[in-house]
Amino acid sequence: MDRRLKKLLPPILILGAMFLFAPAYLNRDLWFDEALTFLDFAQRGSPLVIYRSYVIPNNQILYTIALHYWAQLLPPGIDPVFWFRLLSFFSGIATLLLLYRLFRVRLAGGTILLPVLAAMAVSVPFLIYATALRGYMQSALFVVLALHTALNFAGKPDWKRGFWYALASLGAVATIPSNLAVLAGVVLYALPLFGWGFWKRRAFWILAAIPPAMFLLFYLPIFPSFLGCLRLGEGWNSGWGALLAVLAAFVYSFAMLLLPGTGSLLALDRTGFKWVRAVRLLIWLIPLPMALLLKVAPFPRVFFPFWPLWALLLAAGIRDLTALNCRRRRRWNRGIWLGALFAVAVGWGYLAQQPNLRLMFSRRFGGAGADDYFYGYYLRPEHTPSRTAAEIVERLGKRPLAIYTSFQADPWPLLFYLSTSGADLRDFRFDGPRGPVKQLERGMLVILRSDESPQPVEKRFRRRLKLLFSNANHGVYTVER
Repeated sequence: MDRRLKKLLPPILILGAMFLFAPAYLNRDLWFDEALTFLDFAQRGSPLVIYRSYVIPNNQILYTIALHYWAQLLPPGIDPVFWFRLLSFFSGIATLLLLYRLFRVRLAGGTILLPVLAAMAVSVPFLIYATALRGYMQSALFVVLALHTALNFAGKPDWKRGFWYALASLGAVATIPSNLAVLAGVVLYALPLFGWGFWKRRAFWILAAIPPAMFLLFYLPIFPSFLGCLRLGEGWNSGWGALLAVLAAFVYSFAMLLLPGTGSLLALDRTGFKWVRAVRLLIWLIPLPMALLLKVAPFPRVFFPFWPLWALLLAAGIRDLTALNCRRRRRWNRGIWLGALFAVAVGWGYLAQQPNLRLMFSRRFGGAGADDYFYGYYLRPEHTPSRTAAEIVERLGKRPLAIYTSFQADPWPLLFYLSTSGADLRDFRFDGPRGPVKQLERGMLVILRSDESPQPVEKRFRRRLKLLFSNANHGVYTVER
């Protein structure tokens, strides 16, 4: 096989596998966090205004700025939601390609990375965040860049390599502040390059100090706002539940590779094994203090930027097992072995996409319908706020509308789709941080989730509701008196 084609084949196979499953994730309606990100932050006037508007963690500042400009490039005739999702989609493609391009030599050849990156590319969590209007995939991309530049700096410290490492670290924390913990994993990954006496090396301490320095550089000018976001206490009430969700998602995604991924453990007693490399195993444990020591555990999605690091650790295990087998078995064919791993990884990826299996894992590990990794309500076919908005406009025309929607009915996507469908929204109300709605006027529309009863609303506002229409997602009512 031609040498150039041999180098290109693994990334072609990885992206080809990703494209098999991506359309279903690209062509889905917005959900609460995504619509809020776009409507309340990305549409603000300038990057400086977005930067100063850090009032809730939904404003993942650097991603929001990127989305602000990306939305302005919307070509005519293209569905805007599809276009918005492409921003994260391209970040996902770049993450996969850079992992292959930058680490194939460090992992003894690109074919070692083929099954691992293919499993990641077709996994449900990766596809969710590779198409989300959120900054998690952009974070993963910056983590890959930070790791590459950190290894370059550790190998040969100089100011130029330190600058690129600082820039990548700044990109990561400017997207999501919790990425500071992921950058601690980057430091651990680079630590073996300094040897056993790493604490005596000034370059190591510079490497470790750069991420917190970038964090302070970015957030000190808006530190009161940052503290205000911390006081909101958003997250999961159960730290163990959050950890279990993350672990289940990783096992669910890389199930076929977990056993061969233990190859590094088999290599521990190998002559010449560099034990300082074992410090990288601590990267698996970084989520523990984040989930168990904080007053409120982070949402499981906060840990997604760790995935590039964990994928490389898994690939290192497969590399070590492959090397041992090649050494001990003369007839061991490396190409057939890795090709088989690729086939079973993609095959499992197909099975893992099945709704019934995803729903089972969602109910067990995902925090009911609002889970982050399996089959959240926003991934299910009945989540169709665009259809509800279109039917309202079809039935009532372009007359001025006053609407109240319950919080459970996902108000932000409804607001987005009503606005883009040409509805004349005179008034749009829902219970939120600014306080509860106090009254409903006659003639208003009330939108509830399909499984919500109108009786509590009638009792609360002392109004009578009449059903206008319903679908799998919503019930739409008019206020009679």
